Amino acid sequence: MDVPLWRRRWWQATAIGFLAMLLICGGFLPRMTARSGGALVPSNPDPQTLELGRPSDLPLPSRVSVAQFEEKLFTFLNERQYVALGWRRDKSVRDTGPYLEGRSFGTHPAVRVYYSPGVIRWLLNGRAGTIPDGEMIIKEQYPAPAIRHRATLEGDLPYSLESWTVMVKDAAGSHDGWFWSNPAKGQRVVDNHVYPFADPISGFGLACIRCHAATQSPGAEPAHPANEFTFAALRNIEGFPGTPLTFKSDDSWRRGANEAKTEAVVKTAATADANLGPDPRSALGHPQSGAGFPSFFDAIKPVERAQLAVLPPVTHDWVVTNRDRSQEFLTANQCMSCHAGLLAPFGPTMFVPTGTNVEYGAEGWDVSPYGEWRWTPMGLAGRDPIVFAQIESEVQALCKQFESDPSRAGKLCATLADTCMRCHGSMGKRQFAIDHPDASNFSVDHIHEIADPAGHPGHGDAKYGALARDGVSCVVCHRMQPPAQPSSDHRPYLQYFLETANTGNYHLGKKGEIYGPFQDNEIASYAMEHATGLKPKQSAFLKSSQLCASCHTVVLPNVDRPLDHTDLSHQGDELTRGEVVPEFRKFHHHVEQATYLEWLNSEYENEIDLQNPRAKSCQDCHMSRGLKDETHGIDLAQLRSKIAVIQDTTYPEAENLVASDRLQVRTRETGFRRHNFSGLNAFLLEMFNQFDDVLGVPKTDYMTGSKQGIDHAVDHIARTARDDVASLAVTADWQGPNRLTARVVVANKVGHRFPSGVGFRRAFLELAIVAPAEPPRGPERIVWASGQTNDQGVLLGADGQPLATEFFARDPGTGRQQFQQHHEIITSPNQVQVYETLLRDAKGGFTTSFVRSCETVKDNRLLPRGWRREGPGPALTGRYLQATHPGPGASEDPRYQDGSGSDEVTYRIELPSAIDLSRLQVRATLYYQAIPPYFLRNLFETAPDGPATRRLHHLTSQLNLKGTAIEDWKLPITSARCTVKPQP
Repeated sequence: MDVPLWRRRWWQATAIGFLAMLLICGGFLPRMTARSGGALVPSNPDPQTLELGRPSDLPLPSRVSVAQFEEKLFTFLNERQYVALGWRRDKSVRDTGPYLEGRSFGTHPAVRVYYSPGVIRWLLNGRAGTIPDGEMIIKEQYPAPAIRHRATLEGDLPYSLESWTVMVKDAAGSHDGWFWSNPAKGQRVVDNHVYPFADPISGFGLACIRCHAATQSPGAEPAHPANEFTFAALRNIEGFPGTPLTFKSDDSWRRGANEAKTEAVVKTAATADANLGPDPRSALGHPQSGAGFPSFFDAIKPVERAQLAVLPPVTHDWVVTNRDRSQEFLTANQCMSCHAGLLAPFGPTMFVPTGTNVEYGAEGWDVSPYGEWRWTPMGLAGRDPIVFAQIESEVQALCKQFESDPSRAGKLCATLADTCMRCHGSMGKRQFAIDHPDASNFSVDHIHEIADPAGHPGHGDAKYGALARDGVSCVVCHRMQPPAQPSSDHRPYLQYFLETANTGNYHLGKKGEIYGPFQDNEIASYAMEHATGLKPKQSAFLKSSQLCASCHTVVLPNVDRPLDHTDLSHQGDELTRGEVVPEFRKFHHHVEQATYLEWLNSEYENEIDLQNPRAKSCQDCHMSRGLKDETHGIDLAQLRSKIAVIQDTTYPEAENLVASDRLQVRTRETGFRRHNFSGLNAFLLEMFNQFDDVLGVPKTDYMTGSKQGIDHAVDHIARTARDDVASLAVTADWQGPNRLTARVVVANKVGHRFPSGVGFRRAFLELAIVAPAEPPRGPERIVWASGQTNDQGVLLGADGQPLATEFFARDPGTGRQQFQQHHEIITSPNQVQVYETLLRDAKGGFTTSFVRSCETVKDNRLLPRGWRREGPGPALTGRYLQATHPGPGASEDPRYQDGSGSDEVTYRIELPSAIDLSRLQVRATLYYQAIPPYFLRNLFETAPDGPATRRLHHLTSQLNLKGTAIEDWKLPITSARCTVKPQP
């Protein structure tokens, strides 16, 4: 049917009017958009004529302290001054990843980004060259997904704003050249150097780099200054052509109640109100140890916490990479960003949950390199309160010995502290020597150095303390390489290595390189090289026990036994010949620690017998492949995981990424090794667990939110002790009325002596004859025992009092100090089989000094399987071979000659006549003490006024071991029992 004429004309008029409206509005549209900072841009714009806004007047972050810059930055953000400055911004709030089933899979929440003028000019220039200093990228962050903000008016949008992530260009501050900040809305400046040591909100070298290192500027080499760190793209920005990336979003956000907060939101919220409440220490206080402590260690009166010399917190341990090629080291938090655990939404990676929760803060095992290293004696080596007290006692003794020659005493003290710092403050000492080749020694005082309040953590001279406190850190091991033997040196290489690379004198590889165990063609190296300037390369040395040897073969002088330089025989002594410190060449030397040498003289070595089928390197035992957790039913023989948590090809799409084949991070089906460095020093960890305010290491992991790291480290020690250290068997027979003979066989399962390392560590056997409980609920009764202790770990005699041998009391008859001999037969409760090394100084007194070990009185520590008196071959000879031999007493024991790594002790026991002999049980237990009571007493008596000694006294006196793995000051290793058959 024909349309009426009037209706056709009405449609024509309407169409013409609508077209006119479009033309009119189109004329005003550019001006309307310009008011919001987004004028349409011509196809070939001149950056100098565009209206891009005005720069900020913020100072460069590197020129003021972090707190001073944050004060200005947070005001700038909270007042949204960048809007008033007319900065270009994104076209709308946009997502950074999908939003599905109540969870954001974005790298950030929903965002809208503002760009300072210089950033826009750089983008218009094709992302070529470097962004000028002072330019900024400000990312406003809103609850995801972006669709929830689509209908929000511009004036109302700030009400939904939750936080920002900010990049400020400042090339002087770090290798990547950016200062990063992640404040919450309303953020105040947080002093994160105050307990509980919150993770930094702002700074150079923050974890943001783990994702931003995946970017690439056109044609730039990975480590070049022009290879910038931003994903910024013009298509996201108002006034420029193109459409921003979009991601799928379902409607689950409308329900709201079950939304999972992103990691970034949780972290930001956690720091927003830090320092605003009372100091948590005021509520927690410090635990209390047994009341008996003061009676055994009375050289120092109780020290209050306020009087302690506390260690600077790890928030000061912040040394980033920069473009100064003289810098060789950086702190572990720069590795943490990519080599820590990660949870949802892009994990779990290097994290094994113990429940169904995989969100930030979930319970589980952080098996990442950083997460486990943190709670090992390696990660804590630069903060070890026992080491600093030991150094203090050595210095005090030297000052007393050479009091008539203060100048010489000062030189020896400084040289000794410098020597200790080769391992315990390794990076700080090495960097100090690089920067000051003609300066004095690196001292313990450097450990306490922190940045001036007007500076940045780890900048200037403060970097030496920061690096030293970081202990045996990532780049200590991962930059090591074998020393090159000169062609004119004809010693066997192993001999050359031992004589030139002991006592922390390890060799570094080429500058700018960092080494790992995986083949070069199997690693995604781009992100590391971009982020740090370090190029990762494969090196077999990372799997060699020689990597560990430099710090676990320690040769030191005996300062109370000077050399007679008229006697030329000492010139052939390889220990003295290898001394690199002139001040120490005047003394006889000894091998203070021989763990690597002990391994060489065992059935596990593979550096002499390269094809040894039974070989196990240090790494094979001390870097676990799998994970066992009986409580949660976890038994993984081999962990399978990526070893880096960069923004790889599994992340949402983003602009300006490097080619995807350079971001392919493999899941390692084999070869993943934990950095748990299995050992037995639970005493050290308990101090850090209970006194984090004094020793400066917070217990919450930044990357995962886990609070269980140190607890899991102690659990692992207990499991290692139980399963991997030693085996024990016990049998018992009657030898006559009331006369019982029990035989205990202990076998060493580790690849070196047990105990090993520093000489004061000890293990001991407890043997108890037990009458079982009488019904219905009577207590069991110990009718005879050897090796019992009190709650301070002090060995007790038959009368329940400390044995005279515990503190080397002098025999009233002979005047000689008493000690526990190596026993093959024990007949009294006052005799205890203690596996230890005991040393005398030049005056004949027992000593725990590292530099006065003139005479070995006893060394019956359990030998490793395969030990041979003649050693494994001609490369291990002389004093180095002798250091693996048993000491007096044990050297005559057949068990210490047969290579079995075992010991047998026979107990001949006379039992009281008034007991029921028909229901007896024999129980044997092997215990371990990393810091035995006599060692502590020696420290406290030698330097009672020293700040490190007083600190250790406070820690040990207040340590609460009830219910821990080391209750009663001893770690159970293994136990066995047998029932005594009734007499015929």
